[in-house]
Amino acid sequence: MRLDAPPSSSRHTPLQRERWDERAEPLGPTGRSQSPRRRKHRPKRRTEIRPVAVLALLVAGWLAWAYTTPGGPSARIQGWIDHTRTDVADVSLGPGLHRTANYFNGLYATHGSYPQLSESQLEADPNAAFGINMGYQWCSPAAVVLTSSAVGGTVSRLLLSGKDLGNVSGVYGCPANLNKPLPWKVRKPAKPPAL
Repeated sequence: MRLDAPPSSSRHTPLQRERWDERAEPLGPTGRSQSPRRRKHRPKRRTEIRPVAVLALLVAGWLAWAYTTPGGPSARIQGWIDHTRTDVADVSLGPGLHRTANYFNGLYATHGSYPQLSESQLEADPNAAFGINMGYQWCSPAAVVLTSSAVGGTVSRLLLSGKDLGNVSGVYGCPANLNKPLPWKVRKPAKPPAL
């Protein structure tokens, strides 16, 4: 064994291999490859829809629409509140007042006027659905006021020429002016489209 001899080659020395893309790749003046770099494929970025953004867009769209209507957003909100109050009052009063209103409007459609009936006649007629907590006031052949009491309070409903003008909170009698029956609101008929 010689101590000054160069070491013998090891079996575990890795062999240098050229990669296939390095073999034919020409180098530029800077010493780097001139061929275009391979792009790594990135996963596509998923579009995320945020609920807050959608809600803000819906509110902005509703406001834009509401400003184009008569009265603007405040009138739309007040109309929604009035409609909700009427619906809540109808539910809290039960089906009796609604059925009685339909009964009177059916009589108006058949006879062309509201008949002047006593409360005993109404209570005797099963179709009228007239209950103990209800009141009736005949105003004219074209108008009737119905009242109903419940846990939530008392409401008055005006029937005018076969149309139900809805409930108002409190006890009201016949309106002085049937063209403007305050506190009820008469909805104006829609105008026909201009030709």
